[in-house]
Amino acid sequence: MKITIDDRPIETDGSKTILEIAKDLEIDIPTLCHFEGFPPQTSCFLCVVEAEKNPKLIPSCATKPTDGLVIRTNSQKVLEARKLCLELLLSAHWGDCLGPCQNSCPAGIDIQGFIRLIRESKIEESLALIKERVPFPSSLGRVCPAPCQDSCRREVLEGNLNIRLLKRFVGDFGLKNPKPERRTPKDETKKVAVVGAGPAGLSCAYYLAQMGYAVTVFEAQNKPGGMLRYGIPRYRLPKEILDAEISAITALGVEIMAEKLLGKDISLSQLKEDFEAIFIGIGAQKSQRMGVDGEDVDKVISGIDFLKQVIENNQQDLGKKVLVIGGGNTSLDSARVAKRLGADVTILYRRTRLEMPASAEEIEDLEAEGIKIEFLVAPDRVTDNGLECLRMELGEPDSSKRRRPIPIKGSEFLIECDKIISAIGQAVAIPEGIKAEKLIPVQIEPAIFSGGDCTTGPATVVEAISAGRNGALAIDGYLKGKPLELESYSHIKEGPTKEDLLETEIKPQYKTIKTNPSERILSFSEVEGGIPEDLAKKESERCLSCRCEKEADCLLRKYATEYRVNPERLKGEVKRIQPDVSKPQIKLDQSKCILCGKCIIACSEIKKLSILGFVNRGFATEVKPAFAQSLILTKCDACGECAKVCPTAGI
Repeated sequence: MKITIDDRPIETDGSKTILEIAKDLEIDIPTLCHFEGFPPQTSCFLCVVEAEKNPKLIPSCATKPTDGLVIRTNSQKVLEARKLCLELLLSAHWGDCLGPCQNSCPAGIDIQGFIRLIRESKIEESLALIKERVPFPSSLGRVCPAPCQDSCRREVLEGNLNIRLLKRFVGDFGLKNPKPERRTPKDETKKVAVVGAGPAGLSCAYYLAQMGYAVTVFEAQNKPGGMLRYGIPRYRLPKEILDAEISAITALGVEIMAEKLLGKDISLSQLKEDFEAIFIGIGAQKSQRMGVDGEDVDKVISGIDFLKQVIENNQQDLGKKVLVIGGGNTSLDSARVAKRLGADVTILYRRTRLEMPASAEEIEDLEAEGIKIEFLVAPDRVTDNGLECLRMELGEPDSSKRRRPIPIKGSEFLIECDKIISAIGQAVAIPEGIKAEKLIPVQIEPAIFSGGDCTTGPATVVEAISAGRNGALAIDGYLKGKPLELESYSHIKEGPTKEDLLETEIKPQYKTIKTNPSERILSFSEVEGGIPEDLAKKESERCLSCRCEKEADCLLRKYATEYRVNPERLKGEVKRIQPDVSKPQIKLDQSKCILCGKCIIACSEIKKLSILGFVNRGFATEVKPAFAQSLILTKCDACGECAKVCPTAGI
């Protein structure tokens, strides 16, 4: 008989199903329940195809063709049906693909993986795993806001895992025990320019160099590092640490040309002629003005300029009384630096502590050093002897989703001061020859890419580093003419609650050791201490290993990625069932089961034991031994045949 599949005429004897014929033709039809050699289950309905003149979709695993049949395996109707099936399965799926720590890391670091390697005393391997995503583990181990820790499920018990400090431990180990990094041999014909030697630009250069590209970085300042060097004080990030990590990048063959300002010392047109691709990562180092009368005087300096002056040992005399305007990290860093220079410092913030963008830990450290914060106060006018201010009250939320501060009439008051440091925000200094709107997308135009703060606005160091790596991947894909890989789908389960972790052993968190506040304000020595190897290993043992055991080869995740499912579209009741771990080497986890039935076939047809079967009905259906008894009470010999065929981590 003759049939047509995706416009390809085929002759077949009718003995094979449409799924089998498609497989012979190397046409990929997804399926979760098909078990080759055994009768079709048709439970997942993922293998549906469209048959001409048939209003209904048909399961290809259970349908044999008839003469003249015309099949479409990837029509819009088919794709939408498969996506719906996947979303239905995931709506009742209680499990994590990745741990919440990795999901919340802007760089996507395999946190559970590098912590496991610490636990196994494989520190070099742990470092290599981290550097697959970030080339600055030591620096990030000191300055990252660590959103991963906020997501750690240990938080509901005795406190989250000290992930940032563990990253620092691994990074510092690498600096103390340097080894040449593996890279693709450098190809001088594959030239890429990177404009900006900040975290985004250097990250981009690092990963491009590893891929074999000849990379030249053009930096406007006299030293590389960007905000890592000029925007973060030494007491948080010693510059010898940063220099050592940058040296590891130049050791890959990356050339850094300092004091080369785009639009002045180098032009975009010249870079286009000399390089195959360009990455622009110039950051957002232009300070925003306060917008008040009298601010254009020597008494007022921006936080960015102030921190840079101190780093370069070129700071102005502050006088006795300093006011710092703003509630972000630059504001807090400016205040703490001014304190170390001997000034009496007060921060003015127009909202409350709850709305401050700076981290709670940074605020606590600042207050411990004797720095005051005046809340609900905004600058109004700079005077000869100080700053005239207004009291504020909070109204409705604004575009930042924080409650908007509103001036209180008649609340003007004067604060005497010698210096005012304005740290209310940063913007991009657009180079000559580049339009502002062109710095928004990752790819500006053919062969020109951008990333980091110049595209997103001021963000965290880890976000900039991630943007640089993404830029490197985009450039590599562009030059090789290949599309970027889809980001893998990652399912996140609700919770768990403290009740879910009742049987978890309590292991106290390692608390970061810090210099006494009265001592640390006397110098720019590093405030935080590291963690010794024995305690790092002990801290790593607190990890709950939330990631799914099968995340790398889970078919459900693979198809969820391919079909770009939306897990929020269909929300309903989720089965939360305690796994059956009564049998050594076998874990029966019904929360991850999709009821495909393949394990039942494996047990009955391959092992001839018939231990597993469907119990209950409807939404309550589960795969269990007869009468829902525990595996330990059965003849299960833990052969693993059921686990081999499970498309998820149900077994």
